Amino acid sequence: MPPKRTSVLFVDDDTGFLDVVQKLMQTYSEGLWDVLTAPDAARALALLRDRKIDLMAIDVHMPVMDGLQFLGLLHRKYPNVLKVVLTGQATEQYRAACLSNGAELFLEKPVTQEGWQNLYIALDELVKFQPEEGFRGVLRRVGLQDVLQMECLARSSSVLEIVTEQFRGSVFVQDGQIIHAQVGELRGEAAFNHLLSLSGGEFNLKPFTEPPVRTISGSWEFLLMEAARKRDEAKELLLEQPGGDTALSTAAQLEADRGGSPPVTAPFAHEVAAAGAPAFESVSRLELVPALQEPSAPPPVGTRRPKVDEVLICSTQGDVLYEWQCADANARIRFLQFLSQKSWQLRQGLPIGQFQRLEIEGPVNRVITQLDPDRALFVRVTRTPVDTSG
Repeated sequence: MPPKRTSVLFVDDDTGFLDVVQKLMQTYSEGLWDVLTAPDAARALALLRDRKIDLMAIDVHMPVMDGLQFLGLLHRKYPNVLKVVLTGQATEQYRAACLSNGAELFLEKPVTQEGWQNLYIALDELVKFQPEEGFRGVLRRVGLQDVLQMECLARSSSVLEIVTEQFRGSVFVQDGQIIHAQVGELRGEAAFNHLLSLSGGEFNLKPFTEPPVRTISGSWEFLLMEAARKRDEAKELLLEQPGGDTALSTAAQLEADRGGSPPVTAPFAHEVAAAGAPAFESVSRLELVPALQEPSAPPPVGTRRPKVDEVLICSTQGDVLYEWQCADANARIRFLQFLSQKSWQLRQGLPIGQFQRLEIEGPVNRVITQLDPDRALFVRVTRTPVDTSG
């Protein structure tokens, strides 16, 4: 088998530097590198459109669009291309900015023969760490919904193959949109919901190929939330039946997917559950109450005492600033981020000002969330009975 060739693109407005680096890298790689050069961002983008590039080395200081701006554009549009910054004026400020915008390495331009050799070694090692097309994972360790979310957020195109002892299924993603799913006799959203209900198996993420038919057109966010809703409702039904602690058989799951789903409760409640809301009855069973239905009487005032069960404060980037007794801090952060996204949507549709606070009330539990410009707060409180017999 012939050795794998590597395509490396150097982008620099210094054409003399490009001539030198092209000759030296071809020599050091013993002809195994296809070394391409571009004097500006426009011609680099044209090369990216025309051919597969494994690694890009970019100068920081360039006219029209400097290296830092170009790096940010590449990170959004070509997240799978390895990116290295080469500069003759290395500063800590530029280093931090480039690394935060997707650069794998921040290197100074070499001026000696030893420096050129070290540059080649560093780039060659970086390319060797690039994974082969497609990877394997275990659903118990990495959630299938997490893999799909990452693919969609990165606007990737891929085919996610899911394998269990009974079935082999596929989910097709193109440019960050889920366009088709299939497993057994199921196609479209029914197949997608069934695949995401699986509790174990293996998946392979492979390069995109055109599906036999396109059966899904909805947004990937809604598809993931709807699949989570169906999965949660199936669990609730299972727990309500005798022997509900045993798993549903694959055949029963397929039949449920063909025949539809249980009655739908409030959509926002299921989105909350999908976003990682705390798993207690007052949230997981949140429903819209008809206006004519007489509400249940609240517990008498003074018979229950509030007790704080958990507190979490995180930054807008999702970093934990303070945490107390949180069983799953990541789930709480996802819930707060979900609320932040929904608040933005509310502001776009209703000019009612800044959404800041949400309280979820139940017979025993209460959740309080607050969204500030620089942080978010999550508090869960339980009302414990007070002994009034004495």
